[in-house]
Formats: sequence, structure tokens, C-alpha cells
Amino acid sequence: MAEELIEVILDQMSEHVMKSKTVPFTNQKSVDPMFLQDCIDNIRMNLPDEIKQAKKIVNERKTIIDDAKKNAEEVITRAEARARELTDMHAVTKAAQARAEEIEKSAQYQSKQVKAATDSYIIDMLTRTEKILTANIDAVQRAKGAIAPQQPSQKENDDII
Repeated sequence: MAEELIEVILDQMSEHVMKSKTVPFTNQKSVDPMFLQDCIDNIRMNLPDEIKQAKKIVNERKTIIDDAKKNAEEVITRAEARARELTDMHAVTKAAQARAEEIEKSAQYQSKQVKAATDSYIIDMLTRTEKILTANIDAVQRAKGAIAPQQPSQKENDDII
């Protein structure tokens, strides 16, 4: 949505430049600075959506990792409690300790898997966001280039004098 709005604003800026009048005796165009400033302000107001999205993704990653750690801690705590309950029987105690270690390893493995999947998802989303931002920056730079006053060469300046 914001990307489409930015495209519309850039089209308006381009149209404004194309319709503007040429300054007599130069190749420069006379443009309305208030119009262009309004366009730039509108573009700035619409860029932060991608930045907010990137921040949201990072916060989601932190939440997912925190939840995975909490779940792993709960599993470990339950395993430790269960192991303590079984300490009165030697064979059962050994089995409980082995099982607790398995559960702990499983929880750690699951935590690593969730973290890896989360990191992959976040990298993908940040890459997409980066592409959008790069495209927007490129469009703004092209618009600036299209409206920037063209500097007359030294020879043109000598010819005018």
C-alpha cells in the first residue's frame, strides 16, 4: 500500500518536472519547491511502515526464542522434579536420570531447531524489507536526479558571457 502511494507520488513529481517551464537562456527547469517538498514529506511518512515491520519481526523473533527457552526450562524443571521423586529406588533413579538427560537434550535440540527456523524466517523477512527499502531509495534517487538542476558546462558559461 505504502509502496504504491510512493510510486504515485514519484509519478506526480516526475509529471511536475516534465510540465515545468524552462528558464530562458538555460536548460534548467523552474519547479515549485513547495510541491516538491510536500511530495518528499509524503514519501517520508510512508517509508517507516517497512521499518516498523522489520522491528516487529525482530521482536517476534525475541518472543519466540524466549518462549522456547521458557518451554525448555519447564521441561528441565519437570524432569528434575521427576528425578527427585524416583531417588528412593536405585534402578529407577538411574533410569530417571537417563530419561531426564534425554528430555533435557531433546528440549535443547528443539530449542535450537525453533531458533534456527526463527532466524531463517527473520532473515527472509529482513531481506524482503531490505529489497523494498532499496527499491524505494533507488526511486527517490532517480526522482532527485531527474529534478536536480543540470549544471551548465564551462564552455556554455563562456558562450553566454
